[in-house]
Amino acid sequence: MSTTSIQSRRDLFDVFQHTIEGTYDELVEDQELQPGQTMLKTFLIESNVTPEELHKRVDITEAREVDFDLQELIIRRNGTKYTFFLDHDDSRFWTLYTLEESEDAKKVVRDMVSGVRNGLDYTWMPIEQQREIMKMGEFRNVGVSYDADDVFSEDYIDERLDFGDLSVRSSGRGTGTLFDILDSHDELSSFLSLSSVGIKRNVNGSFILERVTHNGRFTTSGGDSIQLHLDTVAEIKERYATLLRKIEENHRLSYESKEHGTGMDGTPLVIELDNEIEDVREFIENTITAKNPLRLWGAKTKLDDQYWKVKGVDLHNNDKYTIEICPQWLRLYLGDEACGNTALRIYSNLQRHYDSNATMEVEE
Repeated sequence: MSTTSIQSRRDLFDVFQHTIEGTYDELVEDQELQPGQTMLKTFLIESNVTPEELHKRVDITEAREVDFDLQELIIRRNGTKYTFFLDHDDSRFWTLYTLEESEDAKKVVRDMVSGVRNGLDYTWMPIEQQREIMKMGEFRNVGVSYDADDVFSEDYIDERLDFGDLSVRSSGRGTGTLFDILDSHDELSSFLSLSSVGIKRNVNGSFILERVTHNGRFTTSGGDSIQLHLDTVAEIKERYATLLRKIEENHRLSYESKEHGTGMDGTPLVIELDNEIEDVREFIENTITAKNPLRLWGAKTKLDDQYWKVKGVDLHNNDKYTIEICPQWLRLYLGDEACGNTALRIYSNLQRHYDSNATMEVEE
C-alpha cells in the first residue's frame, strides 16, 4: 500500500472509502477479492500510555505525523514491515487502521498489546455488549467459539470440562434462527461464547458491512460510506467506555482514615458462574499463570475447603488485584488506581474460555 499521497485525515479516509467500495463490488460480483486486494481492518485498543511511550516499547521502524492526533506507523515483525495508522484523538481508546492481510494484522497487534507492562490492552467486549451489536443492523453472520484449550491444560479439560474447543460459524439469512436454537439449548448454552458478530447497517440511505470480534477488531467487507464505519466504531467504543467508567467509578476500592477507624469507598465486582468450579485450586493453577489471554500473576491462599484467595498483579499495567474464588462465584477487588479493563478482561475471557453464561453486575 503506497501512503505517500496521504497527507491528512481526509486523504486517509478517501483511501478507505475507495477500499470499502471496491471490496464490496468484488465480493458481490465474484464472491472473492482480487489478488492483493484486502479489506479495511480497524482495531480498538485501550491505552494507558502516550504514543511517544509506545514508540519505546514496540519495534516501530518509522513514524510520521499525518494530521493532528494521527500517525502513520511502520511496524517491523519477523523482518517484515507493516503499515498502520494510529488515531489517538481519544487518549484512552486508540484506533488502529490497516489494509494489511488479516492474519498479519492480528499478529502485529497481538504482539503490540501483549507486552508485559506496556500499558495497552484489547477492548474485551462481554457477550452482553456483543448482543447489543447484533441490534445495530441486519444480523448477517456469527462466530461462536469456546476455546477452553487456550487457557486450561489437557488434563483439566479431560477431567472437568465437556469441551476443549467448540466452534460454529454461520452466515446467511438463517444465521439468527440457528443462533437462537443453539442459545436456547440448556446443555450447550454455557459453551456458546460469541467470538464475532456480523451486521449490515443501513443509516440514512448509506450502508456498511461489519464483522466485530470480542476483542474490538472490525473487518469491513464493503459499504458506500466510510463515515458510517467511523460512526459505528465510535458508537461501540462509547458503549464500552461507559461500562469501563462505571467500573472505575464504583468498583475501585479506596480507604481513608476516619475518627473511629478506616472507611472504605467502592465495592468489589462479583462474577456469578453457571458452570460451577469443581476444584478451585486446579482452576486457579490453570488461570493465574501470567500468560495470555488473562495476563494475571498471583499467589494463592486457601481460606476454606473450596474457597481460595489470590493476590497478585495484572501484567497489563502492573496493577495489584485480589480475587476470592469459590465454586459459584469470583469476587474481584481492584485498587483505587487500577485499570477497569482488568475486570473486563477477566469477565469476558471467563465467558469465552469457561462459562458463557457467567454474569457480572456493574453498579450505575
